[in-house]
Amino acid sequence: MDRSDIINKEALLKLSKEELAEELAGFLEGLPYHQQKKWVAAHLPQYPQEQSSQVEGVELLGEIKDFCERSRSGEFVSWDDYDHYYGWDDSGDSEEFEEWIELFTDLMKSVMKLTLGGQHREAVEGYRLLFGILKKAGETTDILGNQGAPEDFIELNFAQAIKSYAVSLLQIEENLGLDAAIQEILSVAKDYRYCGGFTGLAEALDPEGRKRLKEILTGIVEEELGLEKRSCPHEVEGLIAIAAAEKNDLEILSLKEKFASRNAVYLREVIAHYQEEKDWQAVARWARKGIEHFGYDGEYARALIEALDTLGDKLAAQEAHIAYFLKYPAAGEFSSLKQRSQSLSNWSGVFERLLASSTKESTGWPGRAGLRTRLLLAEGREKEALEEFHAGKGGKDLEEIKLIAKYAVARLSEGMDLTGYKKLLKHRERLKEEQSSLYDWLRIILKNPQDLRQENYARLAASSYQMLVDEHLQSGKPSRATPAAHYCAIVVEISRLMSCPDLWTNLLAHLKEAYHRKRLIWQNLRAEGIGVTP
Repeated sequence: MDRSDIINKEALLKLSKEELAEELAGFLEGLPYHQQKKWVAAHLPQYPQEQSSQVEGVELLGEIKDFCERSRSGEFVSWDDYDHYYGWDDSGDSEEFEEWIELFTDLMKSVMKLTLGGQHREAVEGYRLLFGILKKAGETTDILGNQGAPEDFIELNFAQAIKSYAVSLLQIEENLGLDAAIQEILSVAKDYRYCGGFTGLAEALDPEGRKRLKEILTGIVEEELGLEKRSCPHEVEGLIAIAAAEKNDLEILSLKEKFASRNAVYLREVIAHYQEEKDWQAVARWARKGIEHFGYDGEYARALIEALDTLGDKLAAQEAHIAYFLKYPAAGEFSSLKQRSQSLSNWSGVFERLLASSTKESTGWPGRAGLRTRLLLAEGREKEALEEFHAGKGGKDLEEIKLIAKYAVARLSEGMDLTGYKKLLKHRERLKEEQSSLYDWLRIILKNPQDLRQENYARLAASSYQMLVDEHLQSGKPSRATPAAHYCAIVVEISRLMSCPDLWTNLLAHLKEAYHRKRLIWQNLRAEGIGVTP
């Protein structure tokens, strides 16, 4: 039905401004709170709020209690209970989530106004209720569904909110004392330490209060360290916040250095500090600590290499580069290491070390798969690489087979018109554009001259894709037939391009012999446009 059949513009124009305003206001009042705010922001002029606007504490507490009750009752649950096992209801999960976030945020901002207005008793009750329901929402799924930590979505200065909470709590006459106030806020500050929770608490306290907070946090930290845990106590963040509130940069640095071996963030910040200070001895020392405690993270390794280079210790920098490459053998690092070693006139020896290390057990990082083959091809030792590949030296890895297959396709199709060869053309496009470990290595490898004739590369590609077909069809995975059929289609195109029909007929004969009862592969082959039967 056309909208004009229901909404008559001419009839609307006959209404007075007052009538239209009344009708529109009534309509908007029926919308959820977050939709009302969106409409107002989009259509009405924004006037600056008066700072002196008074918030009625008792009335606000009533709204907060009502909001908390609605939250606990399930009103804001953002998934369908009937189908909760499979996730939330996609038809409207964001509506409940946005509504809860907007209501919570505005209620918290109103409570903060109570603090500014001196209504501390009502403010404290409001903070307790709202931080309580926020913790509940973050720890369970009965309020907001599986949306993640709600504080990540709330546009609220948590440091300021917790500071206001502490200010009001300290002002209540019946307060049991400084320690009781600190302990109450401390649990909230710890929950939201990544949102500035400790910062808010530290800034709310006077020097005497910060001194007492420091004593409490230090005691907790020492107790945690006594348990011989490897993790960094959360309360260290509080000690850093105290030092920041007192503008004590040396204390901040000292704390981060003390706990750097337990907290990678602190360690990175310590390294960054010394890099800015251009203290390269310190950078090297802390980078080595990072490698010792957290492994060859790229940031630590690069910091160490940079420091050693700047200090003029080129051989030590090279050793650090070799160790980093062997841990994370990326193509770019190979080129960089080769250039460095050539400048030191020792590339031949370094390369042999890389080859020797490449045969060791894989670290589990995908880039190490088939590393020896990549190294030999990148160095232009194609014959040796292919002989080892065919001999199965050290066993064949799926990534290594892919590399050989794609390498062979790139070689056989060099300079050829691939119009009408959809899959081979796609391969060429990916070789130019795709940023991945495999294609990065291929781009380096293909800079070397080719040794074989194109027909030999075609047969190498066909045999490699047959290996990939077998790997997938024998994997037992539900999707095993889809990639297998895709590889078969590539062989079909290679067979046509090179006028070598036996490349495909040999693979087809293999499929019929080994997989004639595998219904899925034959269905997927037909889906690829290959009209064959078992």
